[in-house]
Amino acid sequence: MSRDNLLWRAANKAKRVVLGGTGPVPEPASGVRSAFDRGGKPDVSIVIVAYNIPRQAQRSLYALSTSYQRHIRIDDYEVIVVDNGSSPPLDSALVYRQTGNFRLIRIDDATASPVPAVNRGLAEARGDVIGVMIDGARIVTPGLLHFARYSSRFYPNALVAALGWYVGYDFQGAAIASGYDKAHEDKLLDSIGWPDDGYRLFEIGTMDESSVNGWLAPIAESNGLFLHREAWNKLGGMDERFDLPGGGLVNLDTFRRAIELPDAELVVLLGEGTFHQLHDGVSTNEPVTQFRINNWIKFDEQYQAIRGQHYSYPHLLNPPTYVGTLPRSALVHLVRSALYPVPHQPPALGPNFDPALWAISPPARPFDPVAAALVDLAHTEFRAGRHSVAAAVARLIRERMPEEPEPQRLLALVCAWLKTDEPPSHLRIDYHLALGDAYRILDETNSATAHYRAALAIDSNLVRAHVGLATMRLSGDFYYDWIRRFYTRLKPETIIEIGVHEGRSLSYAEPPTLAIGVDPNPKVIFSLRASTYIFPETSDSFFARRRPEALLGGRPLGIGFVDGLHLYEQALKDFINLERHCGQRSVILFHDTVPLDEPTQRRTCDTQFHTGDVWKTVLCLKHYRPDLDVFTIATPWTGLTVVIGLEPNTPSLADRYDDAVARFMDVPFSDIEKCMGSALNIVPNDWRVVEARLKARGIL
Repeated sequence: MSRDNLLWRAANKAKRVVLGGTGPVPEPASGVRSAFDRGGKPDVSIVIVAYNIPRQAQRSLYALSTSYQRHIRIDDYEVIVVDNGSSPPLDSALVYRQTGNFRLIRIDDATASPVPAVNRGLAEARGDVIGVMIDGARIVTPGLLHFARYSSRFYPNALVAALGWYVGYDFQGAAIASGYDKAHEDKLLDSIGWPDDGYRLFEIGTMDESSVNGWLAPIAESNGLFLHREAWNKLGGMDERFDLPGGGLVNLDTFRRAIELPDAELVVLLGEGTFHQLHDGVSTNEPVTQFRINNWIKFDEQYQAIRGQHYSYPHLLNPPTYVGTLPRSALVHLVRSALYPVPHQPPALGPNFDPALWAISPPARPFDPVAAALVDLAHTEFRAGRHSVAAAVARLIRERMPEEPEPQRLLALVCAWLKTDEPPSHLRIDYHLALGDAYRILDETNSATAHYRAALAIDSNLVRAHVGLATMRLSGDFYYDWIRRFYTRLKPETIIEIGVHEGRSLSYAEPPTLAIGVDPNPKVIFSLRASTYIFPETSDSFFARRRPEALLGGRPLGIGFVDGLHLYEQALKDFINLERHCGQRSVILFHDTVPLDEPTQRRTCDTQFHTGDVWKTVLCLKHYRPDLDVFTIATPWTGLTVVIGLEPNTPSLADRYDDAVARFMDVPFSDIEKCMGSALNIVPNDWRVVEARLKARGIL
């Protein structure tokens, strides 16, 4: 039997009847009779199937009327409503009071599947383009028919599809399980003033399972599907072997078969959709946990029996054509589907798309380490959403390295954020910090310093700026590298650290070393390998209670590390107390003895980056203890002073402590700022230099 005959047979399986009411069939409203009522022919027919949905049909049918649809005339389309055996029958007044060309067909001997009803409507359709809404409980947007009519002209075999949505804020099966019901749905629709502006449906909608990745990924079906009449004839309508309640997978099957027609071209309507209302449907309103058990397995089994394979998403030979306008509320979903596609669906922008960098594929890392560091900096700013700052860094890279591709890619995306050389006021600090970092990486210290200082002029408490300045001044191995080196190369039997913080330096101690930490507020997060004691108290209390005597057991202290209060008098006191337990091969270390600048060395801790005036301890020891070998390693960020040649039997500074404090307490930083190298006995950040001095004292 030919496909045309199949539709003819479907047309003769039902008869047109008048539904509901006690009077005659209502005529269309005055003034809305169309030309094809007098023998003309519409451009578009749309078939909508209804079954026991009087509440939902009121909205669905109104949404298809000329009172609601925009940019399309009454003569341009017809609506064929097929009542698939509703009980009681769908009220004819509900249909014929709509403005437009509506026809009602009643199927008395209806099946549980809506497929024969769809085919009956197809057979009755007079338009050159025929749309099908197999589920009549859907509200459509106001431009659906206009854009379907318009888009069908693009290709001889156009397949025009509207995406599917739910009314509500979740898949309806899940929403129902949380108490969502028809009353809630009514309130939602009232909240947007529907039907005054049908596009506000996107504000209260959720993309349904078949359209979950939206416009930019394959869809499984459409409940607003429009084909030319010839295409419907080639398909033979919907396959009536799908006889399960609700039709099983027939809508998915129809969409797939239509996509596979020769020369088929999919047109996706950008800003139009069909929004599903609650109505106790077989599939759409089934609880999520039950759908697979109750429906999907048997649906797929039937599909396999009919098609000889399990169902899978259709494959498009050509990319879709997009038509229409896109309301802002729908645009949010478009962006989500592009940047963060639902798992297990083909990503629209490819499997390697990086949403943090807007990159289709991973950017090639520059071979030049300077270029790589600069690109990393630009990426950091980009990922943080500071696009004007990323643009500034990318422009600097392009100026210095014009052949690098990644800065150019970034600029193509974000150059508009920085139309001039000045960023938005709220990003001025980030701008100066990033350019400071960039110039520092380029070893252009004057420019880097200028940007760091510009940032500090806005906010004096910027650790990143202070660190950048300190890194340019002192380079090479970090002070933690030196602590690890002292602990591993000297292999001290005992260690006392004053100032523990998170325990990073203590973690470098290895067995059989005995490690002791002193800190009134330790917050250890590093794993400690050596036998370690931590005392949550001040160093004054620690020494007053004679804890070292008990712990060291007569052994000399191997290494003492002073990194506690950043005050000269306390650092000096800690040195005096540590030296009492030292031997000739002992070492005492001071951190933060090379100040960055005057503000960060003040005794009051006004900045997070803070050395205090510990540097005065070096001046004091040089003055009062010329027998000691005192030198400061130029290690980032603020130096590490080494004291060797210790002798506990030498007359102690304890007797002259008050005098020593008074002598150096008020020495201004300006006295040493221009001559820190000699004042603080600074030596290069080079292990060989330090090793030679340790060997000279017999420590190595």
